Amino acid sequence: MTKQEFLRRYKDENLTIGAEYMMILDKISDAPLVLGCAYDQGVWKIYKTGERDGHYIIKEYASENEAFDFFYELVLSKHNRRNN
Repeated sequence: MTKQEFLRRYKDENLTIGAEYMMILDKISDAPLVLGCAYDQGVWKIYKTGERDGHYIIKEYASENEAFDFFYELVLSKHNRRNN
């Protein structure tokens, strides 16, 4: 799915990743407690940050659709863990 499709699904399904985390989709950030997906240096990067240690890349994809399909599953998993 595309970034726009992901955002629509995220809103329509009322998904949450937790109050402590924020989601950033336009750049890679080293801010604490971020779950993100951003286009950087020619690839889509799914990343996460901790409280103090900067970001680390979870996966990289050449395709926006593949990246947001994976990111959706990651967000859905986090949502399900918090709500079950």
